[in-house]
Amino acid sequence: MKACKGNGGKPSIVVLEGSVRRTADRDFNLKTREAILSFIAAGGLEDLEFINALPFRLSTEIPPPICDAYHFKSGFSIGYISFFYSEPNKKWVIKSFHRDDACGPTAMEIALRNAELLPESLEGSE
Repeated sequence: MKACKGNGGKPSIVVLEGSVRRTADRDFNLKTREAILSFIAAGGLEDLEFINALPFRLSTEIPPPICDAYHFKSGFSIGYISFFYSEPNKKWVIKSFHRDDACGPTAMEIALRNAELLPESLEGSE
């Protein structure tokens, strides 16, 4: 998480892979790389829960880097983030960042749904 903080004008040591920007925008309204990194650096990944650490099977690096995966809470959502360190590039790579609907709703979402106070943007997300 420290790597997501500003580098004092130096080149960033965090890169986003593939569809991370698209899913971060869709699921958390984080539209830019800077918004994603600021969200993470500011503690937006609440209640991090480790899932696993597995070799990144699609990597071209030998040996493949170990990719760590976590669940986290963010307001009404349970999210999923996975990342790894690329030794040849000397950069952290965020491989996935999205809502994890398989985990079900948060306690806050259930309470607001029961009170009929759930924001329209989350209606039907069960």
